[in-house]
Amino acid sequence: MLAFSESRVPYTTGIEMLYEEYQRPILAYLTRLVSDREAAEDLCQETFIKALRSWHQRDVNASVAAWLYRIATNTAYDLLRRRRRIRFTPLLDIEPPPTGSHSMESRLDEGEPVQRALDQLPDMYRLPLVLHSCEGRSTQEIADALGCSNSAIKTRLFRARERFREVYQN
Repeated sequence: MLAFSESRVPYTTGIEMLYEEYQRPILAYLTRLVSDREAAEDLCQETFIKALRSWHQRDVNASVAAWLYRIATNTAYDLLRRRRRIRFTPLLDIEPPPTGSHSMESRLDEGEPVQRALDQLPDMYRLPLVLHSCEGRSTQEIADALGCSNSAIKTRLFRARERFREVYQN
């Protein structure tokens, strides 16, 4: 992770570096949240605009990634509230195209049970599970992004995995 110290990096260069490092993972995350690539692209732009506007208001001791994911999450939730629905896309849709013997049809068939299982998880469990399992975020980064304690995220992840297994196996 890049360190964005205003004393070492000029403001505009720091923002550019921030965008270069986090644009793709934030876009993938938003795409999973809103199930719409075009909307996710708009939300990603909006996230970075909000980050740019509030750059000097952030806690310099806090994780930049957690701060960005919190902005992205809140921005997506605003859109989802307007739509009055929350859906996630299958996890396999974001990955690179298949190679070898797996056809796209078989990959989509494999993703359907995962999608159904994720759809049945409450939001408070689904979001940490996606951030941790798909985005590779630490429990502390997720806690910072969602505004709760690290132990709460660990508990939610444990319960999310249990529920996911139950739903997925049935």
